[in-house]
Amino acid sequence: MFTDRGFAWMNRRVHCFLIILFTITFIFAFIKPACAENNDVIVEFFYSEDCHSCDEKKENITHIEEYYGDNITLLRLGYEDNKELFNSYGFLHYPAVVVRNETNITKIEYLQITDENLIQTIDAYLAGTGVNGSLNGSKSAFCLDTPFGKICLDPSESTLPVLTIILGAIDSVNPCSFYVLLFLLSLLLYTKSRKKMILVGGLFIFFSGFIYFLLMVAIMFFFKTIEEPTIVIIIGGTVAIIFGMLNIKDFFFFKKGPSASIPDSKKPKLYSQMRKLIKITPIPTLIIATIVLAVSANMVELICSLNLPVIYTGILTTYPMSNFGYILYLIFYNIIYIVPLLIFVSVMVVTLGRWKLSEKQGRHLKLFSGLMIFLLGVVMLTMPGILTNVFAVVGILLVSIVLAVVISFIWKVFEKN
Repeated sequence: MFTDRGFAWMNRRVHCFLIILFTITFIFAFIKPACAENNDVIVEFFYSEDCHSCDEKKENITHIEEYYGDNITLLRLGYEDNKELFNSYGFLHYPAVVVRNETNITKIEYLQITDENLIQTIDAYLAGTGVNGSLNGSKSAFCLDTPFGKICLDPSESTLPVLTIILGAIDSVNPCSFYVLLFLLSLLLYTKSRKKMILVGGLFIFFSGFIYFLLMVAIMFFFKTIEEPTIVIIIGGTVAIIFGMLNIKDFFFFKKGPSASIPDSKKPKLYSQMRKLIKITPIPTLIIATIVLAVSANMVELICSLNLPVIYTGILTTYPMSNFGYILYLIFYNIIYIVPLLIFVSVMVVTLGRWKLSEKQGRHLKLFSGLMIFLLGVVMLTMPGILTNVFAVVGILLVSIVLAVVISFIWKVFEKN
């Protein structure tokens, strides 16, 4: 317990600290603007002549030049003549912008080059409050040097982790992957062996996630060979809109016309593999058969579930980071992907209950995922910059949920009438 003397000592310390803090704040409030007058602000715009997205961002740079006039030094740097400088900043794609002075530097990536972000950053420099690092400020970032390169974690950069969690979780409950797992577990229930359910279910989910991971790595390297980020965004957005519309169509007209579902012609062979698997008793043979089944099932449902990996990987590659950083995010995505499936298997093992994904439930899942994917595609093609905003990503999720509820209610009333 503190004594009165202890409290008095603490109060003196607090008072001294507040006086010092007030004095420093007062001094900087007057000195900073005076220093800023002699602190030249340089804006470097990196572009390439054969870059379509560069033409779009040139308009933002023109607006900035007209807005600030002689208050800043604007350098338009062609990529071909400034490769070394461009690479020294750690950029992966052009166009890109650097705002700097003698002591500070701020790097602005392609998706963040907007009038609002440029004005906000330049104003901070003119006021003498520019920060080192990226647009969102990396002073709070924790960086670790590894054999694979530098990895930085910035608490303010929460959009990509949130997007990873949302898309990974939605991907895990897509009707295709859920349908195959449910059918396998329903067959395993007849064995009445919890150990066998855990072994087969766990192995099936693990290798499904591993195959998914390898597929996404291949897609990532494909996108990285495309130096033009606009093309990556167009591919991702187009795939999202097409698959989103197919899933929405399946809600209204199930199994009619083009569909993003497992083809009926592939199901008999898959069912046959599952029935043979549950009769196997030797553990080594059972493990091998489960791995083979996981590979077969993922190949069969590839068309059905390829959309979200393409969309996520397309968005991921627009963020500047090392290959190791991309791999870590893909691992994170696939962990999120398998967690809901593992939870479901655990519930089935504990309860030994029998539950099948009904056509109605599958249609509702398709409606929600279709709306989410479609909206992501529209945003990617029209306003890709807002995908760096965590609130925009969460907003797309909430809008998708609300629309799915409203549409399903209206459709239910329509069917009754």
